[in-house]
Amino acid sequence: MSPDPAVEAALESGQIVTLDLIRFELPGGPFGYHMGGRPYPHNGLVYKPNRWLSMGEMRGDLGVAVSTRELVFSNVPVDDPDDAIAKIEEFSYLNAPVIITHLLGEPDSNNVLGILASHLYEINQVLFEDGAAGANGERTLTMTVELEPPGRSARGATHVRRAQAEQQFDNDPTDTGLEYVNVASQWPREWGQVYR
Repeated sequence: MSPDPAVEAALESGQIVTLDLIRFELPGGPFGYHMGGRPYPHNGLVYKPNRWLSMGEMRGDLGVAVSTRELVFSNVPVDDPDDAIAKIEEFSYLNAPVIITHLLGEPDSNNVLGILASHLYEINQVLFEDGAAGANGERTLTMTVELEPPGRSARGATHVRRAQAEQQFDNDPTDTGLEYVNVASQWPREWGQVYR
């Protein structure tokens, strides 16, 4: 799929700016964030400013491990009742979809030319780190969201599945290969010669 002609022309000229948007698909609706200084509307969602600090690390692994990406957020919690990051523990966030979109724009203007790239992830885990105490004794909190590629794209090459439903979705609706995964570790095992 080739990029939009305006995006391609801007890339060729080398005169570009990018705006990274993070969209969380959590229960209760989508929530968006960006690094800018004011709310930014895009594609039917208003992205909140000044909370997302950095893209964090991206790690690639061999074997059964999947590549992960981190997002770092600041100042958790806040008083905004609509801020999903401040109250993320109220949601069932594990494996929730996260879309990272990179918009391409013209320098020194508000003109967006198009989407440069878009990536889909799932939330793997959320970590919190306390900051140093300020003059008034209050501490800030930094939150790191660890992401991994979703479903089959992450585990297709490694053949790792997390649940019976995922195995059936990826392979065959009647597949029972993971039927006893949760209880197999509790079954007694007999080693060596067994006399009956």
